[in-house]
Amino acid sequence: MKTVTPDINRAVEIDATIGESPLWSAIRERLLWIDITGRKLHAYDPAAGRSEMLDLPDVVGMLAEDPAGALTLGLGCDLARLTLEGEIETFARAPHADPDFRFNDGKYDGKGRLFTGLMNTGRRKGSGILYRYDADGTWHVCDAGFDLPNGLEWSRDGLTFYFTDSHKGEIYAYDFDPESGRLSHRRLFFSIDLAAGKPDGLTIDAEGFLLSVLFDGAAILRIDPHGNIERRIALPVARPTSCAFSESGRHLYVTTARIGLSAADLEAAPASGALLQLDYEGVLK
Repeated sequence: MKTVTPDINRAVEIDATIGESPLWSAIRERLLWIDITGRKLHAYDPAAGRSEMLDLPDVVGMLAEDPAGALTLGLGCDLARLTLEGEIETFARAPHADPDFRFNDGKYDGKGRLFTGLMNTGRRKGSGILYRYDADGTWHVCDAGFDLPNGLEWSRDGLTFYFTDSHKGEIYAYDFDPESGRLSHRRLFFSIDLAAGKPDGLTIDAEGFLLSVLFDGAAILRIDPHGNIERRIALPVARPTSCAFSESGRHLYVTTARIGLSAADLEAAPASGALLQLDYEGVLK
C-alpha cells in the first residue's frame, strides 16, 4: 500500500467539535458542512476566501442537497429544510424517532430520494437503521442492525450503493435499482482493523475509487472497485471525518473533529476542527 503525504491547507480556521457532511453546492458556489454537536452550518466561499456560519436549533447529524439544490438538515430525529431566507422548517420525523437516536449522514440519489442512517447516541450495538425517504413523504427501512451507520455513496454507474458501519470497521455494497430505489444483495465490500481507524465519511472520485475517511486513523483510504486499498492519504489530524470534492474535482475538502482530544493532542495537531483542503490531482501523481 502506497502512502501519500500531501500539502494541506486550512481552508477555514475553526474549532469545530465534530465537523461533518461536507458537500459542494454548485447553486451556491460554496462548500457547505456542519458541526454536529456545535449545532452549526458552515459555508465557505473559496473565490472570496470567506466563511459564513448559521446557528441551528438542535444537534445536526446530516446535511444533504437534493437534485434541485434544496438543503435538508437532520436535526435530532427530524428532517428540516433550510429556506433561501435562512428559515428552518421541519417536514418529517424518523419512524423510529427516540431521544436516544439521531440522524447520521445522508445523501440524495438522482431521483430525489434521501438515504440516511439513524444512530443510537449511546452506542447501542445493532440498533442503527438505514432509511430511504421518498419525495412523496414515505419512509422505507432499507436495512438495519448497524452499530454506527455512517458514510454512503453510489458507484459511478449508479448501480451499486455503498454504506459504512464505522464501529464494525466495515463498508457494505448493495445492488441499487435506480428506478425504484431498492437495495438488494448486501455483501461485505471492505473491512479494516479498528486499530488503524474507523471508516467514517465516504465519497467517490472521477476514476471510480472510493475515499473512506478514517476517524482515529489520520488518513483517507483510496479503495478500488474491488475493495482493495490503492493508497493511503495521510492527514495532519487524528480525527478526520468526511470529505468532498470542489466543483472542478481538483481540490478535496476534509472536515475534522476535536471531540475527545486532550490538550496535548490538540497541541500536536492544531488543525483538528478546521476545514482542510488538498490538491487531489497532486495526490494521484
